[in-house]
Amino acid sequence: MNKVLVVDDENDILDTVEDLLHMCDVTKCSKFEDAKMHLEDQDFDFAILDIMGVKGYELLEVANKCGITAVMLTAHAKSLDNIIKSYKSGAASFLPKEKLTDIEIF
Repeated sequence: MNKVLVVDDENDILDTVEDLLHMCDVTKCSKFEDAKMHLEDQDFDFAILDIMGVKGYELLEVANKCGITAVMLTAHAKSLDNIIKSYKSGAASFLPKEKLTDIEIF
């Protein structure tokens, strides 16, 4: 079973991702500090990181240092800058929140 860290400042998003990834062991965080601690202290197969509200790019740096594959999650999908920055910063994929139901593909 894959172990996944999901970080978002919206609890409904955290719950939705957990429901969609029912086949995984999901750890949810809504605060930067908690997510950083989990990334540094636990082994995850991958992390899903919100860009806004939880310092997603800073968490991406931590995930990269820890060898954890990260997918960036955002409501601002139309922003080409966010897509480019995510990939240049080492994200494996970029998931717009409006495509959340397709999370298994990403």
